Amino acid sequence: MIEEKYPYNLPIWRRSHRQESPNRDMVAEINPAYEVSMSNPTIGTLEISCGITLPNCNPSFIWSDDSRYLAVPHFFYWRFLFRKQRLVIIDVLKRVGYASRKHTWYFQPKSFNNGKLIVTVEPFRSANDIEWLIPQDINTFKPIVLNSSKL
Repeated sequence: MIEEKYPYNLPIWRRSHRQESPNRDMVAEINPAYEVSMSNPTIGTLEISCGITLPNCNPSFIWSDDSRYLAVPHFFYWRFLFRKQRLVIIDVLKRVGYASRKHTWYFQPKSFNNGKLIVTVEPFRSANDIEWLIPQDINTFKPIVLNSSKL
C-alpha cells in the first residue's frame, strides 16, 4: 500500500477505521468514510458493537484506556451554513453522548489515558492541543441523542 503524503496521511483522512476497546469487550467502526468535500477529511457513520450508532463522524475516534468512553469528532451544521466539528464523548456504559460546546473545523483525538483526553485542534493548519478531564469536564458538554438498537 502506498503511504499518502502529509496531510493526507493524518487519521482524519482515513477511508475507514476499526478499533477494539482496550478491554476487548467492544469494537467501534466507521466503514466506509467519504470525503466531506474535495480534498477534505472524511465522514461516515460510527457503529459500536453494543448497538450505538452516530452518523456524520470522522474516523479518528479513540477509546479511553478504561474502555468506558469513546471520543469521536462529529460534523454538524453551524449557523445552518458551515459544516464544523464538535467532539462527542460516548459513555458506552450509560449509553449516552455528550457534545463539546467548543467547535472548530477539525478535531483529531490524540490520546485518552487516566481520564485525560488530549485532542489536536486543526491538525493540518495551526495545530494546537487541548485537554479535557473525563468524566470531570463532562458537565461542560451538552447531552445528545444517540441511535441505539439495544436498549
